[in-house]
Amino acid sequence: MSVFISIIIFLLIFSVIVIAHEFGHFIIARRNGIRVNEFDIGMGPTLWHRKRGETDFCIKALPFGGACIFDGMYGVDGQEKEMDEHSFPNASVGARIATVLGGPVANFTIGFILAVIIVAFC
Repeated sequence: MSVFISIIIFLLIFSVIVIAHEFGHFIIARRNGIRVNEFDIGMGPTLWHRKRGETDFCIKALPFGGACIFDGMYGVDGQEKEMDEHSFPNASVGARIATVLGGPVANFTIGFILAVIIVAFC
């Protein structure tokens, strides 16, 4: 039973890290006017999805990883489509750099917040 609980705790912690990372990309992209087509948590087949605005929020079957798919990024099929000013390649260089760095910055931020909470209560 202890191994099962450890696996569940690991998956919960890993999910928080992935969600924070992908949310960092998402929020910076949205603030810079970059359209986000999909916000995925997990990999594999989709278990649940909801379309909100222009973004499709999905929870996938395998609880490892995630993705924030911007407009202008080509999928597996490689089909190109017409891009407007809200697509990732047409954004300014500063907006693209900020969007790419948004994930790691969110991870450092959540790590700092959790470290402060642990130190404050231990």
